[in-house]
Amino acid sequence: MATTITPSDLTVTISESYSLNGVDYGNTMTQTFLSNSKVSQRIMSVEGKGAESISFTNIIGLGTEDGQGQVVKSDYKYFRITNLDNANNLNLMIYNGVDYVFFQVAPADTLLLMNAGIDATTITGAVTFANIERVSGQSSDADTAIDVEFVMVTA
Repeated sequence: MATTITPSDLTVTISESYSLNGVDYGNTMTQTFLSNSKVSQRIMSVEGKGAESISFTNIIGLGTEDGQGQVVKSDYKYFRITNLDNANNLNLMIYNGVDYVFFQVAPADTLLLMNAGIDATTITGAVTFANIERVSGQSSDADTAIDVEFVMVTA
């Protein structure tokens, strides 16, 4: 069977608007990701961090093939995650096969990743980017789960 999906472009626009003492600041940035044919979007719960702060819920994996909870990492274009909770932070863990990078996403905030390369190194270490392999998260509260929404677009 031949696909009936027609690839399309994803356009992301970020607008900043800020006025301080009568002076306006800000900008609008638009990025277009060409020829995409797959999108994953989901609202899900991630668990509390637990007493040892080591409990993480896998949100999405990036591998060599499409599958349950996984997309093809070489087709990566865009990832957005929003913390839907109004009280607890989302502790986000991103793994590239070697390194872990952590972000804290405040209640009702969003994190965008418009490139798949990450690295974690010391100031004296060489930077060696590798593609994301897994995104996981936890609530900043030990016992309270939080809801998140994510969108992943791939070629």
